[in-house]
Amino acid sequence: MSVAIVSNLGKIPSKVNPDLQIERDRSQLTPYISEITHFIDGGRQLTEKRREIEKILFKESLFREYSNDRVYRSRQEVYAKGLERSVRLFTLKQEHNWNDVEFGLALKTINEDHTLGLHNVMFIPALERLATEQQKAKWLPLARNYKIIGTYAQTEMGHGTYLQGLETTATFDARTEEFVLNTPKVTSIKWWPGSLGKSVNIAIILATLIIDGKKYGMHPFLTPLRSMEDHQPLPGIKVGDIGPKLSINSVDNGFLILNNVRIPRENMLMKNAQVSREGHFTSRGPNKGNYAAMMLVRVNIVNWCFTSLSNTSTITIRYSSIRRQSKLDPSQEETKILDYQTQQYKVFPALATTYAMFFVSKTLRNRYLRIHAEMMKGNYQNLAEIHCQSAGMKALASEMTVEVMEVSRQACGGHGYLAAATLGDAVAASKSLITVEGENTVLYLQVARYLMKRFAAAVSGDTLSGSTDYLTMDPSKYMCPLKSSRDCRNVELLCDVYRFRAFLMIAKTARKLQSDIEAGKKQAVAMNDNLVQLVRAAKAHIMYCMVKDYKESMSQLQTSLSVSNALHNLNIFFTVFNMVKNAGDFLETESIGLSQMEWLKEVELQMLAKIRPDAVSLVDAFDIHDDTLGSVLGCYDGNVYERMLKSTENEPLNQSDVHYSYHQHLKPFLQRNNHSKL
Repeated sequence: MSVAIVSNLGKIPSKVNPDLQIERDRSQLTPYISEITHFIDGGRQLTEKRREIEKILFKESLFREYSNDRVYRSRQEVYAKGLERSVRLFTLKQEHNWNDVEFGLALKTINEDHTLGLHNVMFIPALERLATEQQKAKWLPLARNYKIIGTYAQTEMGHGTYLQGLETTATFDARTEEFVLNTPKVTSIKWWPGSLGKSVNIAIILATLIIDGKKYGMHPFLTPLRSMEDHQPLPGIKVGDIGPKLSINSVDNGFLILNNVRIPRENMLMKNAQVSREGHFTSRGPNKGNYAAMMLVRVNIVNWCFTSLSNTSTITIRYSSIRRQSKLDPSQEETKILDYQTQQYKVFPALATTYAMFFVSKTLRNRYLRIHAEMMKGNYQNLAEIHCQSAGMKALASEMTVEVMEVSRQACGGHGYLAAATLGDAVAASKSLITVEGENTVLYLQVARYLMKRFAAAVSGDTLSGSTDYLTMDPSKYMCPLKSSRDCRNVELLCDVYRFRAFLMIAKTARKLQSDIEAGKKQAVAMNDNLVQLVRAAKAHIMYCMVKDYKESMSQLQTSLSVSNALHNLNIFFTVFNMVKNAGDFLETESIGLSQMEWLKEVELQMLAKIRPDAVSLVDAFDIHDDTLGSVLGCYDGNVYERMLKSTENEPLNQSDVHYSYHQHLKPFLQRNNHSKL
């Protein structure tokens, strides 16, 4: 086939695919799509601003075409293009004077697909949260005006989530009023920080403070890494890229080796702790106050889960609406795969989880901002609570996201395996969330330890507040509130069931721990012997918090009846789906009985049919630009097959009819075999 013929066949129709248009015409939600879009964006004005920013960005091929040809680039080209996008993005921010909200819209528009993301996501927030007012006055203008480009270097080759084990040291030299930074072992080498390898010239390094041989815990140190003149590493510093990853290869995750690197005393970020010129250490609050920036990133991760899921759901539901496969009725044409119940059971959990993540992430952010404001005033009363919530929600949200995204990719069949579909890369990228900013199992265990302390306080008669207030309940008074199948559509009642399951799993685990200790086991041994149950208890608690936050957010929503009904259907399905998925826990704790589980399974399938008519409208409401999706399967016009064929024109193998390797390898082999037969 000649190139000319391929180009003609690959022409993209100007009209929307009729199968997709029918979905929009038949949905009662279609006239109200903008209503959903506006509350997702935060109001009509922000929707208009986002679209304005999209026009600015996608006028440039740098942002418009990169996602389509990235698969054909080498690692060096991917990094170089990502860096180019970062510089251009920062330049546009300055040219248009975008504030933080507007810049956030720009980042969302390009799926945060650029190299220097850590500068805005962690470096600047860390300065805002860990520096004194005097330090902020010096460093924040430099960072915000991109006179310095920084990252946040915490994770080491041998230590990640266990921050007390960090081996990088910052030893105070009172004679020179300097800190001397070292990575004394191979395990203490900083490993994984984004943008560290080749891009940034400064980093906030988390290191163990040492004064006169005594350790004072982990603290942040602002450390220049590269020359401002020629970008060469400074004396005592060896820095580089750690190599290709499963995804996100535009970011140069790096390693850092420090050998007697000296920084001024003033470069220790001293909001939470200070070292005087004489070497006296004082602390203003809990050492965990230094985790404020990390907690913010965990809060942000829940929102990133929403963004990833909204992209994936848009692609899979639009594709499922135009893809036809086999026949339900032999007398009719092939059936849309979205009409098969099995397909709905693959893609609707992702859709429902997407909306759940939107409401949950919004609630979590508001909670974090409130508690962070308290901490900035010296009130750390709710620090443990927000640490529990941010760690647990990050873990559960990322776990759920990866799972439903992978099922969604599979739901697109073989075409979903194409790089041009972008689903595979999206799944691979989302998998990083399982380990970034705290490995999920470790985070669940941190939640569990908090729960064990709170349960002990409840047993002692203390009054509890916050997410654990239910631990004071009397389990003997519980009766399953689901008296009929209709009750299984009542999210308030379902939430009560989640709460009781969490209570019993926490109580059972706490009592087993206490029993093991009373039987003579050391506390550390008893903990290790119950880690699996501790994780299960933590998940049950966070799942209860998630369905509760989702329910309460929905109850406060003021929308038209059509929107309310459609979103309520998703809320019911999400809540019921996760009950059926975790049926063993609910039955084991006798939160429900077998009859209730049968009702739940019936309702679960009934809700698939309820969601089906509005599925396309519900993803259209995300209002994601085609260039943001960058997928041949998910474009608004639904012309999937034409786009798939068109995408092959970018494949380097197709730039000639005969590849050069044919002459090197295949031709001699065939000639030799043919000659031997003669």
